[in-house]
Parts: sequence; C-alpha cells; structure tokens
Amino acid sequence: MLPLPSPLGRLMLPGLLALGACVSRPSIQEPAGTEARTEPPVATASPASAPAPRFSCSGTQNIQFGPNIPPDVSRVTSQLDANCFAWSEFISLNWPAAAILPDGGTSDAFFGSPGDLGAVQWQTFMSTEQLFLPDGGTPPPWGTPSRISEDCLAEANVSPEQARTMLALNVVSKFETQFSSGSGNQAFPRDLPAWLGASHGTNVWYEVRISEPEYTYIVDAGLYNAANQLALVDGGAGSPIVNPMGSWQPNTIGALELKAAWMEVPNPEDSRWKAYKLSQAVVVEPTTQKCRATTVALVGLHIIHKTATQRTWVWATFEHVNNAPDQGADAGTTSWNFYDPQCKPRTIELDKSCSVDGGTSVTVGCTPNEPPPYWLGGGCPAPVPIQVTRVTPIESTAKDANQTVQTAIAQNYPDSVWKNYVLVNTLWSTAPSPNPTKPVKVPLPFAGATPSINIPIANTTMETYIQTGSPDNASNCINCHRNASIAGDSGWASDFSFVYGLASAPPPPGKPLKLRSAAPGKPQKVVFPPTMRRILR
Repeated sequence: MLPLPSPLGRLMLPGLLALGACVSRPSIQEPAGTEARTEPPVATASPASAPAPRFSCSGTQNIQFGPNIPPDVSRVTSQLDANCFAWSEFISLNWPAAAILPDGGTSDAFFGSPGDLGAVQWQTFMSTEQLFLPDGGTPPPWGTPSRISEDCLAEANVSPEQARTMLALNVVSKFETQFSSGSGNQAFPRDLPAWLGASHGTNVWYEVRISEPEYTYIVDAGLYNAANQLALVDGGAGSPIVNPMGSWQPNTIGALELKAAWMEVPNPEDSRWKAYKLSQAVVVEPTTQKCRATTVALVGLHIIHKTATQRTWVWATFEHVNNAPDQGADAGTTSWNFYDPQCKPRTIELDKSCSVDGGTSVTVGCTPNEPPPYWLGGGCPAPVPIQVTRVTPIESTAKDANQTVQTAIAQNYPDSVWKNYVLVNTLWSTAPSPNPTKPVKVPLPFAGATPSINIPIANTTMETYIQTGSPDNASNCINCHRNASIAGDSGWASDFSFVYGLASAPPPPGKPLKLRSAAPGKPQKVVFPPTMRRILR
C-alpha cells in the first residue's frame, strides 16, 4: 500500500469560509434597482499571520497569495479583469488547508509544494456524495470527513484514521451517467459512456464539492431531498431555488461549486509528478468493483461562483498544461496525459451488456475526442487510453493572464506545482439577469454573456467529447447550465446548478440511461447500464 499522510484534523473552523478581500476595490456599475455596496475591507495579516506576496494581474486586479477567497467581483470591466478574478479564486481555493489560521490568515506555508499530499482549501468543502444521499436522507454536519464503508477500507487495506485524509472516488464520468445515485440528467452525452482513460493506462475520476453557504441553504430548506425540491416550487406557485450570493457585505463567499478531474498516477515516485497537485484516494476498480488505494493527480478544475454582481455566476475552468495538444498542432516531445503520438487502435472483447450497441467486440480508435464505445462497471473491461486534442485553442486574453500569474507564482514559489496549471477561459456577464421571484422552467435567460454565448469553452478533461457543440448551440458553461433543473423531470430551474439533480427521495427514482434499437415492429428495449459501487457510508 502507498504511504499515507497523517490526519489533517478538523480545519473547518467557524468563519473560515467568510474571508476578506484579496482583489482590488469594486467599482463595477450596478444594474438599476441594486443597492449600492460599501467597499470591501483591505486584506491585512494578523500578528500571527505571515505576510503574503501581492502582485498586479491587470489594470484593476491585484492578487494576494493566501487563503482569502474573493466574495465578489471587483472592478471587472474587461475579459482580462475577469480572467484575473478567476485566478484569484484559483489561488485562494488551492491554498494549503493546514496553513489556514482561525482568523483567516495564513501561517508560513509553501504554495504548491511538489509531492505534498495534504488537502487544499476547496478539498475541505462538502462533497455532493455526502450531501445527496441515496435515500434522500439528512446529510452530515458541515466539516464531517467522508466516511468510507468498512468493507471498502478492508479491501483497500486502509484504516479509518488514514481514510480521513483520503479522497473517496467512484465517479468515472463528468456527465454523471454513472453516478451511484443513478442520475443521468446533466448534459450530453448523458446517454453514452463518457469516461476518460489516460495515455499511461489509468483512469480519470471526478468529484463535486460545494461551499458552506450553499450547503447551509440546501440543508436548511431540505433540498437534499427530491420531494422537498418539488414541494418548494409547488407547481410554479411556490418559491424558486436561488442560491446564496457572495458579497463584500456581509462578507460571505456565497455559493461556490467546484468540479475536479483526478488522474490516477501509477508511479508517484517519478519526478514527472512533481509538476502536479497530488492526493491519495480510495477508488473503485471499475471491472471488479473492489476498492483500492492509489495516488491521483489533479488535471482539471471547474470553479463557478454566484455573487451579488454576477447573479448568473462567474464560470472559470482550469487544467494542467500537459493534458492535450491543440488539434492539428505539432505534439512535440511533451508527455501528454491524454494524447499518444504512437496511438494504435485497440479491439476489446466484452459482454454485450457493456457495449453501447449490444455487440461483443468494440474498437477504441485513435481519432481524437471520440466517446468510448463501452460502459465501465462490474464485469466490464477496464478503461483504456482515449486520444484527446484541444479543439479550440486557449484564447489570447486567457494566455496573457496565465503568463502574468505563472510568472508571479514562479517568482514567489519557484517549485510550486500551480505554475503548471492554466486558465482555459472565464465566462461572465456584463448585464446579469435578475434572480427569479417565482419558479421558472428551463432554460434560464442569460444576458450580456462575455465571451459570446456562441464561443465554445471546453476543458479537455471534462468536456472532452463535446468541445464544440452544434453550430447554433456552442459547447460552453451557459448553454449547458441554463438547462439545470431540480431532481426529476419537472423542468423547474435550479439556478444554473446541476447538483440539485442528484437528490433522491425514497425510493430513489430509476431512470434509463440508454435505449437500444429493437427489431422492426418490436418495442424498444430499455437498458440500465452498469453502475459504479457507492463506497461512502
């Protein structure tokens, strides 16, 4: 078994998430009818805190290294400003959790030590696996560590104490086709397999975490239960779901959701992995459904944030610089995570219940960005490498922000793993739509989209197979999330958040994820594909 870190202990102290400013003062013009805001407090270090470096990212955005999550956008008037705000979020959310002091300051900590397996701040947030239980029951209190089942720990040869600092990963698809809850309502290709195999033959795992204000809103309203969600909207006569907004006053970060992509690392002692954020995890072997301990590397991260000035959320996505080359570009000599210049097609024999078309033989080819032709799950084949390229190159303004921030990281923390991550893009609004005052059906309106709603925005680890979308429906955050609804098929909007669709009510609703064509004149056959084992208690 891999060596395990010592327990972090309870780090989620009161007020940890309600942190001060780490960007410049806001002066963005408010929409009509919005109350004027007071200026945010200037971030200062307490006597017990170590002073953190600060640098200018754009004409209006100054970023301070440290754990203070910006609760709202500050003086964002351009795309570069928005990209710098996204980087400010990324830095604070990835600050070492063990270095965060009770007053919100930070001890003398290295930002992104190579080989550090400790949790960063966002990893102390609540996972949706803990929040939305299969029976729709009450979730554990905020700050409760994930509790992996005893049988799973025994299989992985991990003690309960060791498991307190490990990730529990069993989600193999960003699109939730194989979530243990059975939900399949997030996004295309929800009716097809969407797992991702790395070039070195290991799997990619996904997790979603939310901030404390959003957790509190969901728990207080009982929205972890699908029946309660439906009762809230009450056929349009009730109340809408409106997530809490981050604000300088009363200085709360509001609703934050993070979706992470973790790639298994077969040889963590290799120097290559000194460029990645590493964590230890218990995962479910897709074929055998047995648990095992492993090391994982962060390769992708979505950050979405609902704030007082961005009521339709700020949408940012980051990934590791070595994930995949641009489509059509020279791949060079980089050891890409998801691209192999020497790729060869693989033919796999399998049970017909595992394949998309009901066949007993499938081929995984080398054409980039093609969804795999079979499901993962008990008795099905293990993941194999998938060929990936970036269809839309990173936009020039994002490249400018990346260069500025990476230079600042390298100057202040020369060996930091975080200098190897890049912002793909940030989507925000110059004219945010107001919060609804009554329940509304999807799709939600989104005005003033910047960049244009017609521009594709894709993370190669999470939108791998839908990087462009159709000509009249570009693949980006808004075109997807504007269709987010509460659990079930009612179509009532859930404020751009797909996490509400994970809720169950006893008994959990079954939903077919795939339909196979039938012979002429015969009814279509409904097929439930294999599911991944749930490992949390």
